[in-house]
Amino acid sequence: MTDHSYRIWFAFLVIVTVSACATIDQPEQTGFLSDYSKLVRDTDGRWLYSADNTGEYTKFYIEPVAMLFEQKENPTFSPDELDQLKTYLVVRLTQRLTEDDGYEVVSEPGPGVAIFRLAITEVDASIAALNISIYTKVSGAGLGGIAAEGEIVDSVTGEQLAAAIRWGAGSRVLKAGLTKLGDAKIVIDRWARDIRERIDEAHDRAG
Repeated sequence: MTDHSYRIWFAFLVIVTVSACATIDQPEQTGFLSDYSKLVRDTDGRWLYSADNTGEYTKFYIEPVAMLFEQKENPTFSPDELDQLKTYLVVRLTQRLTEDDGYEVVSEPGPGVAIFRLAITEVDASIAALNISIYTKVSGAGLGGIAAEGEIVDSVTGEQLAAAIRWGAGSRVLKAGLTKLGDAKIVIDRWARDIRERIDEAHDRAG
């Protein structure tokens, strides 16, 4: 397992431990979010916040994704691969938001528009050789993953409407393919679906 692998799994174990510890009530902060004080840990250990007026917004602008993940020595990913991951996040989120008579993704901020601000904070590579075998796949060996921070803010006032700190590993069932980013993309697909579901809930559109 790479040094990056150890970091992301160590972070996951820390969060799980924190879930059982009442004396620690805030996650580690990178400084990307405009406000961390409203985040609340849910039953799955995720840190989330949603304002009561989130459902008033039907137009969204997605800012370019920030890459806070740094590779110091022996980089696992090329700059092109990390750019590909940022693009994939924007594309999948846009597709989920707009599908099935959903919401409008606009090209610029403005009145009545909410902004998605997203930052990738950790990326763990899939190990293709281990993902091929059903035995290692089921055990979790070879799974990659990704961690991120994100928030939705009013594009005029800057009011924070929703925020989250998320992390996740790829699927033991779905195939990540032979690329290093396969599992990270599986997690992004999952996040995009969850975001759409939460926005639908805010609009009383949950089915």
